[in-house]
Amino acid sequence: MGKIEAKYLNPFFSSAYDVIAEMSGESVSRKQLRLHTKAESNSLGFAVIIGVTGDLEGRVIVDMAKSTAIKFAEIMNMEDIGEFNDLVKSSMGEIGNMISGRAVSKLQNEGGNFNITPPTLFEGENMIVSTPQALPIIVVPLAVPFGDIDVNLALTKKK
Repeated sequence: MGKIEAKYLNPFFSSAYDVIAEMSGESVSRKQLRLHTKAESNSLGFAVIIGVTGDLEGRVIVDMAKSTAIKFAEIMNMEDIGEFNDLVKSSMGEIGNMISGRAVSKLQNEGGNFNITPPTLFEGENMIVSTPQALPIIVVPLAVPFGDIDVNLALTKKK
């Protein structure tokens, strides 16, 4: 597996930043980029996983604490929710779709063939998220006033 080029990663980074800022109405700051080479990482408590297929293969994982997901869903839906429920899960699944869909659209405009899968939602304390084929995971930590959101990219160019 070769190193993934920045031109494939940047649309995901910029889409995550833009979607989170737009949907929360809050300022977003990016923390220090991290690389996990062991192909697994500990979840913050709730993860939205979107598969990427086509010229790229792999996953985009939007990871946050349940409390962050609740607050984000409350902002998006303009109502008090107060608990981790189906509305919170659905709202965060939509955030994952929006981030991945926007990134894939940018990549397709450059002439590539890319698709995304419907979101898969995982929740649990001390959950470990692994990627197949030992893909390295690039983690883009984003901070918003109501919590941290890690965008994990485990992508490789299809052979």
